[in-house]
Amino acid sequence: MVAASELTYNINATAEQMAETIFGDSVQVINASYTGDTRASAIYSDGDTIAPGATPSDTGIILSTGQASAYTNSTGEANQSNNQTTASDGPNDDPAFNAAAGTRTFDASYLDVTFVPNGSVMTMQFVFASEEYPEYQDSVFQDFVGVWVNGQMVNLEIGNGDADPGNVNSGNNSNIYLDNANDDYNTEMDGLTVTMTLTMQVDPGVENTIRIGIADVSDGSYDSNLLIAADSAQTDVIAETDTVRVDANGSRVVNVLANDTNNSATALTITHINGTAVVAGDVITLGTGQQVQLNANGTLTLIGDGDVEDFAFTYTASNGTNSDVGYVEATSIPCFVAGSRLLTDRGLVSVETLQPGDLVMTRDDGLQPLRWIGSRRVQAQGRFAPIRIRAGALGNHSDLLVSPQHRVLLSNGIAEMLFGAHEVLVAAKDLINDQSITRKPGGEVTYVHVLFDDHQLVTSEGLVTESFLPGPQTSRQFDHDVLNELQALFPDLDPCTGEGYGPAVRPSLRSYEARLLSATLDTLI
Repeated sequence: MVAASELTYNINATAEQMAETIFGDSVQVINASYTGDTRASAIYSDGDTIAPGATPSDTGIILSTGQASAYTNSTGEANQSNNQTTASDGPNDDPAFNAAAGTRTFDASYLDVTFVPNGSVMTMQFVFASEEYPEYQDSVFQDFVGVWVNGQMVNLEIGNGDADPGNVNSGNNSNIYLDNANDDYNTEMDGLTVTMTLTMQVDPGVENTIRIGIADVSDGSYDSNLLIAADSAQTDVIAETDTVRVDANGSRVVNVLANDTNNSATALTITHINGTAVVAGDVITLGTGQQVQLNANGTLTLIGDGDVEDFAFTYTASNGTNSDVGYVEATSIPCFVAGSRLLTDRGLVSVETLQPGDLVMTRDDGLQPLRWIGSRRVQAQGRFAPIRIRAGALGNHSDLLVSPQHRVLLSNGIAEMLFGAHEVLVAAKDLINDQSITRKPGGEVTYVHVLFDDHQLVTSEGLVTESFLPGPQTSRQFDHDVLNELQALFPDLDPCTGEGYGPAVRPSLRSYEARLLSATLDTLI
């Protein structure tokens, strides 16, 4: 237990002051307005000393479904109530929040800002804390954070994309969740997240709009809070999500900074792992049992704990001036769902019935023999739930289920303008629109992966998608026995780099690039 101590609050802060607090030097604030109870917003300070772990930075802003100043208490022990509900007269049934929640919302508190960014990608660091934890984390009372950029809702990179108790809790993405049932953190909330990030596509050099807010869902009881770090809405440092597989009893070195963006002459360094400050040599033990060590060269060593499970954690990359939080996910390889049919010399054939040597039709090279096929059965939950692409969503094709990382071919004139290629590959998870392309959780799912002599484009249920590509990301996701089998088939293959197999058949887009393209999609081949 920790003693209660009140953060320093400015509950009279104007919308402009709050906006200037959270936007960094690479973004110019034009104007701002606030909607909600006047008691439901504040600028806080002294977070690092008064409420370490319960705030995303020393200074920032709070938006609350109750009263912002009730996030901490001034006397006694922290977290004195397990059902805190403070009065708020924020708007009920806001159309945008209702649409996002799929039900009625209450006590909304949100900030609207017009801004001009220097770059095309902007990130923002935040903590979500709620009294709905843990009793109602699996209920209909999913108080949540809503962020809209230029009218489009922005999703998290982890789980189902929502910043709410159902997506980050003791069961889902548990390393990102902090349980406060034992009053370990100086806040009146029963649960909260580590510092997370949102990645947003913006239009550089011109005016953009953003709405940032929080609302009660299904009722007006139990407070929830959104804390946004000062200067964290910026375009200079972008930490990309990394995927990796670690053997239960083994270890893996991961260079998570390699794919991050740094618009500065100063090199990136890792300053935090899962919200804990680190220096080279430090080892952090995750709640799921695995360990993460920061190495002197800036890489991370992930060490298994003997359990076969999926997990995620965060790291903070900084260039000394700006920073961003990145996610590392232990996830499965890109693959088809059993039952999906591939076009072969015999017509459409269920992928799980194929054998090495079978002839599969490829887009570039006609019929090609299958060299290797493998499968894995997992629980279809969270980030491992398959992506359902409904018939006709991306062209003339039937329903298709694939893994979240499986990439489909998009052909778009705007792709050539933006990325220098008319045809690009996009991960299925980056095409989710909650209508024609959705996650399909529930039960178990068998993922099947197919490999040819070269990376190929194949036709699955009428949709052009990729075959498996060994590489610096995906090759790390195989167990040692599978890697040995692949190296026997491809002696020149380096499982650590992917060298010796061949290049990707088309350029692949990052998540934020894919979201930009999918918003303008007009044709799929």
